[in-house]
Amino acid sequence: MKDLRVAWTLVKTLFKDRIFYPGRLVTDTVAVMARCGIVLLLYSYVFGLRGGTVAGITFDVAAWSMFLYFWLSVLRIRELSKQIIQDVQSGAVELMLNKPVSYLWYRWWWQVGAGLYPFLVILVLGTLVLFITIGFPATMLNVLFLPTILLSIVGGIFLALFIYAIIGLTAFWIEDSNPIFWIVDKMVMILGGSYLPVALFPDFVKQLAIYSPFGASQFITHTVYVSWQDEWWRLLAIQLFWIVVLGSITYLVFQRARRRVSVNGG
Repeated sequence: MKDLRVAWTLVKTLFKDRIFYPGRLVTDTVAVMARCGIVLLLYSYVFGLRGGTVAGITFDVAAWSMFLYFWLSVLRIRELSKQIIQDVQSGAVELMLNKPVSYLWYRWWWQVGAGLYPFLVILVLGTLVLFITIGFPATMLNVLFLPTILLSIVGGIFLALFIYAIIGLTAFWIEDSNPIFWIVDKMVMILGGSYLPVALFPDFVKQLAIYSPFGASQFITHTVYVSWQDEWWRLLAIQLFWIVVLGSITYLVFQRARRRVSVNGG
């Protein structure tokens, strides 16, 4: 219960802070509009040249898929790795490990709380803009869409937290973990369907996007495809599998990191 109260306090405090100091919101909004907007304009032109359909999907499906990726990225969970690496390199982690609240628990909820306000605002703004310009694809009007996309969002957030926590924790053994972060982050970006919808991938790459933890953390981008209506339970099961596996790895790595600090006199 104490950990839950700490989590709620962190999220609530950071949420209010973002409301009163909206600089982060402006930055995130401009970034999403610039990156996502330019990509969607390009794809609009390409789909127009191809008669409105590419590899069996329409432009509205591709547009919503990519928007959902950029929207989820507004939480900036990827910055968790950098925060942990910075804590280790500065020595701040040694003080934080001695606190009554778990260091990782604190860092997880800090990251979620810091991005929650722009996350919600951009959801509303982006949904309105896309609805007005291209409308909702039929797949988003299916009765299964809302409950399954919520499950994929929650699962994707937990999986991303574990992925980036593991990367950050390698800083206890590696002087600079940023190269690992760059590789994994690019894998998440590519297999998650950021600039190319997963439905347009070659078959081998598509299988990597489905069965790897990097692609599984972004299953939200699959929720607008027609295939999601038949495969949602299998994809969510894959996501749950990786949550259990990477959650266990995170726990083991964190325990070894704690012992490493104790042995070295931290």
